[in-house]
Amino acid sequence: MRPNSRKPLDEHRGITMAAGLAERGQQVKIKHSKHSKLRLNEARDALNIVHQVADDFAEQVKRFCETSVSDRQWAAFLDEFAPVPDERSRSRSLAENKRQALDRMWRYDDRVSPWAGSGWGVMQAVNTFVHHEQTVRGASRAERNALRTVTGGVDDLDRETSRMLEKVLHRPVLSSAA
Repeated sequence: MRPNSRKPLDEHRGITMAAGLAERGQQVKIKHSKHSKLRLNEARDALNIVHQVADDFAEQVKRFCETSVSDRQWAAFLDEFAPVPDERSRSRSLAENKRQALDRMWRYDDRVSPWAGSGWGVMQAVNTFVHHEQTVRGASRAERNALRTVTGGVDDLDRETSRMLEKVLHRPVLSSAA
């Protein structure tokens, strides 16, 4: 693995975990007073939730990393994620461009290529494409990405990407971790 190959994982973890931890009930503030000891159990529970979120995420990443994806399976995933219409049209050009961008990232992009050949590489390719390269309309890229993070769009994308990968592999990846 390249020395900087952990950076994409850390960035992705920061985005998804930050969104999860920002949910109501995930943060505890205790004002120091003579009664503050009574709230320590609440703080311990909150810390356990944080650790459980981190542990669950790490287990999912591990399962994706342990999942092999051959070149043939990657091509089948691209067929599923960005099908190319038969007729020559704008839709066909858009699909071909999307596939080329994803394949370029899979093979050459430092944010994705360290995990090429694995399920995590598939997740990284799709997330990196959507987050950094997909066309954005009606907002800035930063606004669109922030909105997707807080509205659950990132999680929806991850679930759909995982579903498509499992369809292509003909087996579950996160069966007991999801």
